[in-house]
Parts: sequence; structure tokens; C-alpha cells
Amino acid sequence: MTSATAKYHDMLNNVREFMKLHEVPKALSERVMDYVVSTWAMTKGLDTDKVLNYCPKDMKADICVHLNRKVFNEHPAFRLASDGCLRALAMHFTMSHSAPGDLLYHTGESIDSLCFIVTGSLEVIQDDEVVAILGKGDVFGDSFWTNPSIGQSAANVRALTYCDLHTIKRDRLLEVLDFYQAFANSFARNLILTYNLSHRVSLLDRKRKMLIAFVRARLL
Repeated sequence: MTSATAKYHDMLNNVREFMKLHEVPKALSERVMDYVVSTWAMTKGLDTDKVLNYCPKDMKADICVHLNRKVFNEHPAFRLASDGCLRALAMHFTMSHSAPGDLLYHTGESIDSLCFIVTGSLEVIQDDEVVAILGKGDVFGDSFWTNPSIGQSAANVRALTYCDLHTIKRDRLLEVLDFYQAFANSFARNLILTYNLSHRVSLLDRKRKMLIAFVRARLL
């Protein structure tokens, strides 16, 4: 058995023992195990932060830009960012993996991050109604750059599939925007916020739009 395989089985045993010791409900325990296994399959047990901390600052920034290249290349908001600006942004981005059923935001929770979906699908739930389905390339959070106050989420955000997100904290983003003023103007004009969690959706309007779309589809 290789050291990596041994480490994997040791981790699984530790998680199982933890669940057993604390009498974690079966459904939650299964979700945790599913998450641990799927995350290991992606990372092979490597700790990204630990690896990055081995590197000097300049090299670390280069790696972070590479890790976030999909976000930077696919979103027009970053098109006019200078190399220095991209490096500053990349250093503040974090990558996360979510399993089906995971709640990324709860109603009433402070919206402290801007989230970019790299893979997977999520649903936005307001008053027990699904009001939006988000997927690859979508962005959700709040428009921090236009409103200095911290907003509250008007909905839950739940993963429908395995998802990979690249996220930047509000304070870190504002810090970069404040320093790179030219980029800040371009970012504000070009960032497409797919779903603003601070806004409530009128369920009546949504149902009316769905009905119109259904009727149009039948007539085509």
C-alpha cells in the first residue's frame, strides 16, 4: 500500500470514528463521507495552501494566477486588468468544492463573498421555491463595489451537483479595487452578476414569466 493510499484510508477511518463518537445522524454522516471522498478524488490529498506557502511571494502569485485562469479568461470584467492587478486578485481568491445538498448560503446570512462557478449547478431557494438555477460561468453574491454596506442573503443557495467555486472575500476585493482605480471602473461596468442574493424575487412575477415562456414554447 502506497503512503498516499494509506493516508487516504487513515483519513476515512478518522472521519468514521468521529461520526460514531459524536453520534452524527446517518444522513449527515453520509453527506460528510461523500464530500470527503469526492474532495480527495480531486486533490489526491494535497493541501494547496501548504504547497503555496513553500513558495516565495512572486512565485506564489504566478501559481495563483494560473489556478484562477478560467475565471480571469472567461469573465470580461477582468479583461482590462493589468498583470499586477491580476496577481493581487489571484492571491485573494480561494477555491472550494461542494457536494450535492451542501448549503453555500442561508437566508439572512451576511453576503461577504463574490462567487464564480467553475463547474457544477446550484439552486437558489426563496420561501421554499426554487427561483433560479445557476451553473458554469455564473456569478453570485452582492454588488459590493456599488454599495458599501454588507447585505443579507434573501435566499438559500444549495448545490445540485458537485461544484467547484472560486471565491473572493468582499473586503479583499474592495481593497484591490481601491488600489487599482482604472480597473475598478472597468470591473464595475463589465462584471455580470448573475444573481444578487440581497434582492428578493417576486414569486408572482417569476411564475408569470414561466407561464409566458411555456405558452411561447408551445406556439413555436
